[in-house]
Amino acid sequence: MINNQTKRNVFYYSLLMVTLVPLIGLPALSTISFPFDQSLLLGIAIFAGGFGHVFSTACVYADKSVREVMKPMKLRFYVLPLICLVVTGAALIWGSKLHVAQSMIAGLFIIHLCWLHFHYQRQNYGIVAFIAASTGQRVPRQMSTILLLPAAAGLLAIMPSLVRAAMENESLFVEYQNVMFMLACVLYMSGVFATLYIAMQHREAFTEPRVAIFTILSFLFFAPPIALRNSDYAFWSYALAHGFQYLLMVFTMAGGTGPSRYLRLKIILAFGISVAGGCLFALLLRRLYGNQALFICGIILTWVHFVLDARLWRMSDPGARKLLRERFGFLFS
Repeated sequence: MINNQTKRNVFYYSLLMVTLVPLIGLPALSTISFPFDQSLLLGIAIFAGGFGHVFSTACVYADKSVREVMKPMKLRFYVLPLICLVVTGAALIWGSKLHVAQSMIAGLFIIHLCWLHFHYQRQNYGIVAFIAASTGQRVPRQMSTILLLPAAAGLLAIMPSLVRAAMENESLFVEYQNVMFMLACVLYMSGVFATLYIAMQHREAFTEPRVAIFTILSFLFFAPPIALRNSDYAFWSYALAHGFQYLLMVFTMAGGTGPSRYLRLKIILAFGISVAGGCLFALLLRRLYGNQALFICGIILTWVHFVLDARLWRMSDPGARKLLRERFGFLFS
């Protein structure tokens, strides 16, 4: 029988590995000018960590305990996803006939990027707070806001390249790109100094090395957009780190201390099916490239993932907190 200390170490080092490998590996490939689209392994990683992790949220519906947490919020957890799935099905059938102004799609994509980076950093803050709670400490509340500064910096630095690529228009943001990059650098350094100040004021919260390490990683997350010229490597370095963090957390919850062996296998099977579903949807998007309605549905389904996660992993919610402390019991024992 594996003891809790061993489980804690395996979990922490696994979380560290899935974060650091893409954050370091992709920038390293960029420095040697390795072609981004010529690696099968990288392609598989993008399908699984990028698209698969979004759909892996669906596996929690196979867990009765999670459904109990969802029950008071049927509109959020049942009605909204069902509507989006129906709309996506309609887009598959009739979407090719829909034509939307490029300016509207660009605006929607910019909103998506803003929410995406907020979502990424909220997960980072959640991991830091989660690890701190497992050591009996609490992260200062100000960190929730301060950690948004490097996320905003990464967003500003990479937004011009991502929007131009998505819209296939090289003229977008050209006149603003230098100003946006300078502002990104200012925001990033402001976040660094603000964090150092908070850490000095609340030293007890950061004395545990693992809390300090993941706080630092929350900043390193958004260094690639500022440091790299290749936007593909820059974006996917932290997008994959986020995705694999999430997959590890969901997989750990599925195999946690609460469920019976049968339920655990059922949830893990649902996990595998949902990740595979996300990869298939990504392939469908590539195959039907140019279908504006399907592109919009892809964004909306990602937003559903944001909305569901915002409640399922919220430690301030009594139901979610009870479930998470049960499933991650090895961290809190």
